[in-house]
Amino acid sequence: MQVYAEHLYAAWGLVQRGSPAAGIDGITTELFAGVAEEQIARMHRQLRREVYGADPVKGFFVPKKKNGEQVGKRLIGLSTVKDRILQRYLLQSIYPRLEATFTDSAFAYRPGLSIYGAVDRVMERYAPQPTWVIKADIQQFFDNLSWGVLLGQLERLKIVPGQVRLIEQQLKAGMVLQGQFYRPNKGVVQGGILSGALANLYLSEFDRLCQEAEIPLVRYGDDCVAVCHSYLQANRFLMMMHGWLEDIYLTLNPKKTKIVGPDEGFTFLGHTFAQQQVIRPERTWSVKKKEKKLAKPVYGPPKACSIIKFPKRKIKRSTDEYWRDGMTTLYVTEQGAYLRVRHQQFQVFHERELRISIPANNITFVVIFGASNVSHGAVRLALQRRIPVLYLSNKGRYFGRLETTGQAKIDYLIHQVDRSRDESFVRRQAQNIIVGKLHNSRKLLMRLNRRRKTELATKAIKELAALMKKVRTVEPVESMLGYEGQGAHLYFQAYGSLLKGPFKFEKRTRRPPTDPTNSLLSLGYTLLSQNVHAMTEAAGLHTHFGNLHVTQPNRPSLVCDLVEEFRAMAVDSLVAYLLNSNIYKPDDFTPPDGRGGVYLHPDGLKRFLKHWEEKLQSQTVHPHTGYKVSLRRCFELQVWEYAAVISGEREDYRPMIWTK
Repeated sequence: MQVYAEHLYAAWGLVQRGSPAAGIDGITTELFAGVAEEQIARMHRQLRREVYGADPVKGFFVPKKKNGEQVGKRLIGLSTVKDRILQRYLLQSIYPRLEATFTDSAFAYRPGLSIYGAVDRVMERYAPQPTWVIKADIQQFFDNLSWGVLLGQLERLKIVPGQVRLIEQQLKAGMVLQGQFYRPNKGVVQGGILSGALANLYLSEFDRLCQEAEIPLVRYGDDCVAVCHSYLQANRFLMMMHGWLEDIYLTLNPKKTKIVGPDEGFTFLGHTFAQQQVIRPERTWSVKKKEKKLAKPVYGPPKACSIIKFPKRKIKRSTDEYWRDGMTTLYVTEQGAYLRVRHQQFQVFHERELRISIPANNITFVVIFGASNVSHGAVRLALQRRIPVLYLSNKGRYFGRLETTGQAKIDYLIHQVDRSRDESFVRRQAQNIIVGKLHNSRKLLMRLNRRRKTELATKAIKELAALMKKVRTVEPVESMLGYEGQGAHLYFQAYGSLLKGPFKFEKRTRRPPTDPTNSLLSLGYTLLSQNVHAMTEAAGLHTHFGNLHVTQPNRPSLVCDLVEEFRAMAVDSLVAYLLNSNIYKPDDFTPPDGRGGVYLHPDGLKRFLKHWEEKLQSQTVHPHTGYKVSLRRCFELQVWEYAAVISGEREDYRPMIWTK
């Protein structure tokens, strides 16, 4: 990644103006200043080689006050000085793109805007006449930001992939609180240099929707006000806001959200509004006695988002800044290969020759095919970075996975156990999952049938629509499974009729796959399942508590559930493309083995993995958030959709429906 040392020095200058306190390494800004030159040079080298590693933040509580009285505690995080320098550098680099997405309803964490501007904006509508006011607060806003949504938004802005990776690393660095390390699975650290700007980005689509609906929103962080002409208008606007926030996995705080009538008053940002007037709070000045000389105040925009201009320099860009899709999967397919680690980079050797070297920061998943070896150092780094290592046979059969244990969150686990005993809940979720699967299967047949009509496909398209209606009317999950089985039979018959070329496909065979089409489908389903498995565990969900697939030992039933809606759009569509485009020939596959199994030759396997990664990188609109993101990111967003259902934030799971 292209990084200039002078930009890091400029960021260090801004960090010096902030808190002098130390992070978990005990190094204050004063101590860092003595070694700044060599430390920044070291950071520069690490960033250029893409091996920089973030430290956990130091967590501590500060009093939360209201009207001068303590009403609770707020958790604050303080990064190490070097991480603060990097965060400031990243903010300087990406902020112009972020600012372009913000609407004029957002007042927090933006240069030149303040509390007083937000209050004045409210008064423009509040003062002229009696009004009804929506006073809303987003519940645990900073703690509940979904990383999947946030990273998807950053990717949409066409930010340099290396910078997105560094931001993701900062988000996932973890926290040390009262001597204990813990790793959250969502949220941004309050007090972090990037946090305010990222929080505004997270709500930028919500702000835009309010603007398009002509909701007079004024928002300062998670504190919202909208001045309306009538109670009916206020109630309608509040319902709309509630729905849009649910779509990005946030909720309004019921204790702090209400509609205020014309005869009532309310408080916003410490200002009291009543009878078309605003009473500004009295400022009280308290000076603690210190021998230390008071620092000279710095005037200007809030430090959290202050922007300085870097010196412009024309640079010659290399193509490798663009081809990587953020974090990647490392596939080791050569038999006898050796995966090791050197200088925080995963290196693959084959026949004693270095074939590839990739910074660990760029990898989220490692897949080992067949007889390849992994060094102790590579295992240790993968466990430290929580990078799952998947072991498959050279034919693509799943053996197992290596990953850290104990990722399931206790709160989620309790909810999952309780929900698994709720027959009504299980039935509703199973119903939605089956309907989503049948809908997407039907949609793929419709797409393929437009190009090459067949009688079987036309019939299946009609009957799948009827089966979807039947699933909605039955009660027992067993009956739904019967309709799902009928749908799968119809679908695969029709699917086979739409494939061109020398490959015949009559029915789905699994263990082993007995023809080339089944071989490609099985490999694709394995890779799909393991992607969803990794994201489910990363979200803190227990993989064994499903709905459609009942809980059984040694089966990740929840993963099996969440995979269903993606089979057609992720795997089946890819296989149809590969076969109908003549990308594969019969000699790319092995002859049937002793059990009748047919598999890809090594070169064919590499070709499939290349197209699989391209498929995961393809952009599509996620229907619930409205964001255009990669298919891989959609997997993650659907995991969070299910987490919202489990925790009670949403009543029923909404599968990702293929609309095009």
